[in-house]
Amino acid sequence: MLTLMNEFTVTGDVDEFLGVLADFNAYMSARPGAGSYQLLRSTRRPRVFVELAEWESAEAHQAAVRSEGFLPLVTRLRPLVEKSVPDLYETLHAPAAA
Repeated sequence: MLTLMNEFTVTGDVDEFLGVLADFNAYMSARPGAGSYQLLRSTRRPRVFVELAEWESAEAHQAAVRSEGFLPLVTRLRPLVEKSVPDLYETLHAPAAA
């Protein structure tokens, strides 16, 4: 299991960004290998968001990124975002479930 962490700095309309991101994540969550998803917003920088998305594997994530519907959604996000910093992370340690 891998976690995608993507930090966005929004320069466009925040409500429009959230709407496009909702469409984007509905599409991505339906792709094979997609797991849980969270969207976080900075309490000190209200135009900075972080999304966390679990993926079964790097290959599953890459297949989703290469899928037909991915690029049109990215194209809708680009004008609203100053920067996006995505990366995949592996879990090195997690506390045992209680």
